[in-house]
Amino acid sequence: MESRFKFEPAQLPPESYSYEYYMSAWGLTKAEAKKEVQRTKETSVYLSDTYQVNVREVNVPAFGLFMTHVSIKRRDKQAFHDWREMQQIKNAICGPEREAVELYPAESRLVDTSNQYHLWVLPEGTTFPFGYRERLICTESGQGAVQRPFDS
Repeated sequence: MESRFKFEPAQLPPESYSYEYYMSAWGLTKAEAKKEVQRTKETSVYLSDTYQVNVREVNVPAFGLFMTHVSIKRRDKQAFHDWREMQQIKNAICGPEREAVELYPAESRLVDTSNQYHLWVLPEGTTFPFGYRERLICTESGQGAVQRPFDS
């Protein structure tokens, strides 16, 4: 299924590259703010009419690979969580054959600063050792399940 979202490259506002901004707006120390600026410099930004998506490569030494961190938020700052839209965004930004997870972390690692959602995407050709192994799509409701049409 083709994504209804068309993303264009974009730029973050200039203050996103100022450690003073993060110190005052987020209450970070100078060292923390400088790390945030470095992360920002490593980030690519894409906009659709509805979403802003920030993308950066993250080294994951425990797995011996780099993953793509995809941060997704609505441009109107409203909450959302529509699985099909997340799948379409992942496909549009990273490709349809890359696998991603959304992590629900331990409370000690919780990051919850806005209505923003994070996907961790494996490199192309790599799959998670869990999950379904075959494709199964239900386009109609049946057997007690309810499924909305794809165009919604």
